[in-house]
Amino acid sequence: MIDMSRLTKEVIEEKYQKIKPYINKTPIIKATKLSQLTDNEVYIKLENLQKAGSFKIRGALSKMIEMDKNQLSKGVVAASAGNHSQGVSYASNLLNCPATIVMPVTAPLAKINATKNYGVEVILHGNFFDDAQVKATQIVKETGKTLVHAFNDLDVVLGQGTIGVEIMEEVKDADYVLVPVGGGGILSGISTYIKQVNPNCKLIGVESVNVPSYYEARKNNKPFQVKGKLSIADGIAVKETGDITFEILNKYVDDVVLVSEEEIARTILFLFENCKIVAEGAGAVTSAAVLFNKLNVKNKKIVCVLTGGNIDVTTFMNITNRALIAENRRIVMRVNAPISKDHLSNITNVFTKNHVQIHKISDSQFDNNLEINREIIKLVIDINHKDELKNVIKELEDLGYDVIEKNFLEEIYK
Repeated sequence: MIDMSRLTKEVIEEKYQKIKPYINKTPIIKATKLSQLTDNEVYIKLENLQKAGSFKIRGALSKMIEMDKNQLSKGVVAASAGNHSQGVSYASNLLNCPATIVMPVTAPLAKINATKNYGVEVILHGNFFDDAQVKATQIVKETGKTLVHAFNDLDVVLGQGTIGVEIMEEVKDADYVLVPVGGGGILSGISTYIKQVNPNCKLIGVESVNVPSYYEARKNNKPFQVKGKLSIADGIAVKETGDITFEILNKYVDDVVLVSEEEIARTILFLFENCKIVAEGAGAVTSAAVLFNKLNVKNKKIVCVLTGGNIDVTTFMNITNRALIAENRRIVMRVNAPISKDHLSNITNVFTKNHVQIHKISDSQFDNNLEINREIIKLVIDINHKDELKNVIKELEDLGYDVIEKNFLEEIYK
C-alpha cells in the first residue's frame, strides 16, 4: 500500500514550484493536420523540448531534490533504457551527486553515449529495462546508494504529474489526455493531477503491442509480467507495470489502447513531415493512437503527451524507411535487362524524366532463371503518385525492359 494522502493536486503543485527553476515549461501546440484527418481538436504536449530531451528530468529532480546531504554525497543508482538515465544524470550534475546508471545492452547507442556525456558511470546489463533494474537493485544493496526508480516511486510519480499542471493551465477543458505507459510513472502522475482538476477528462494510456504490460495488468487486475519483444518504443518497453503505479492507475485511468510497431513508425514519419516534430518511438505512441483511430471518437478535444525526442539518426532513418515502405511510398522494383554499357543510364533517365527518386540501385547476373546476356536491375524508388509508376513501367517496356512482378506493383497503386 502507498500513502495516497500525498497524491493530491496540491502536493503536485508544490513539487512543480520546487522543480520549476530547473526545467522547461514545454509548449502545447495544436496539431492542425492531425486534427483535420481525425475530425478532432488535437493538441500535442512537447516534452521532447524538455531538458535532456524528455520528461524524465521532472521525476528525477522531484525525487533527488528531497534527498539529504548524506544521501546525495553517497550517490544514486538508476536503471533505464535511456531517457530516465539522462534525467537522473542531469539532476545529479545539478545537485553535485555521483550517479551510476544501468542500461540494457539494447538501449540505443545515442542514449548510451548521451548518458556517458554527463560524466556518470554507465553499466550495460540485460536486454530489457527489467533486467537492468535487477542489476541496479543489487548495486544499491552492495553500496548503500539511493535508488531513483524510473517509475515505481511516489516522488518520481509526483514529479511526472507536474506535466498535468501545465496541461491544465492551457487546455483545462480537454476531453481526453493520452499518455504513453510502460512502468506507469508518467501516466500515474498526470492522471492523478488531471482527474482532480477536471474529473470529466478521460485519461488513456497508450503502449506498444510488443510490450503490453499495463494492458495485461488491467486484464489480470494486478501487475503482470509479459514476455515482450523488442520495440521501436524502447522508452516504454517495460515487461511489468510497477505495483505502486498500478494502484494509482487503477484509481484514475479510464482505459489503455495498443498501437502496432508499423503504426508507431508511420506516426514518427507523419509528425516529422506534417508537424516538423522529431519524436522517438515512445513519444509517438499517443499521436499514433489518434492517427489510427484507437479511441473511435469525433469532435473531441484531445491532448497527446509526446514524452521525448531522443532518437539517433540511424534509428530515425530505419524507422522512416519502414514507414515509407508500409505506406507504399517506397517500393522495390526489379527490371530484367540486357547486359549493356548503356542500360543503367537508360533506366535512370526514365526515372529522372518522371520525377521518381531512385533511393538505391544494384545489379546482379547471378540468377539461374536468367537468359544468357541478361541481368536483374534492382531499384528502391520513392513514389509520390500512382501515375508516376504507370509511366515508368510503360517507358521501360517501350525500351525493351521487362518489369518483374509488374501486375503486383500496379495492383498496389490502383
